[in-house]
Amino acid sequence: MKADLLTMGTALMAAVVATGPGRNGSRLLRPAIDSISLEPTSDARGASGVAVLTRSPSPFGMSLTPDGHLRYDVHLHVSGLPADPRVYDGATAYVAWATVPDLSLARRLGPVAADGSSSGEVDWNKFIVLVTAEKTSVQPGTKPGAKPGAKPAAEPHWSGTILLKGVSPSTWMQRYGSHILNNGGNPQW
Repeated sequence: MKADLLTMGTALMAAVVATGPGRNGSRLLRPAIDSISLEPTSDARGASGVAVLTRSPSPFGMSLTPDGHLRYDVHLHVSGLPADPRVYDGATAYVAWATVPDLSLARRLGPVAADGSSSGEVDWNKFIVLVTAEKTSVQPGTKPGAKPGAKPAAEPHWSGTILLKGVSPSTWMQRYGSHILNNGGNPQW
């Protein structure tokens, strides 16, 4: 499982202890800020993954939104999920999502392919990456349970079981208690 991720060119080390001459034994390297470790929820024990962040291409060196936010391409590699997503309440596909820390906005990154890969774009400073088991009737831009012909939602939102989750490196820079995933869903600003 870990070998598969490494062969895809992804370094999955939260911290590496490296030895070298003249360093008195070892030095601690910082965690990678261009990758997000995806941790399993209780519904997906044994699953794992990584989301690698790269800057979106631009002729100017950095791709920005009109209001000045950096654009990132998010490349996911997941493993350990059952081959058939129907084990999760009739789901038919695994889907990758990005959401802001208070979960008020979500963006569908794309379906997870059979090889465990998915990709999309994010332009938020702080965000959470999720992988869910979804029914194919939930398409980008529609709300789950919407009537046929209904006006599309402003942003899509997941409706299936959350299987993997991980937070962007910039999310580390906030109080632990204010993060909605760490306090039982009650924001404490």
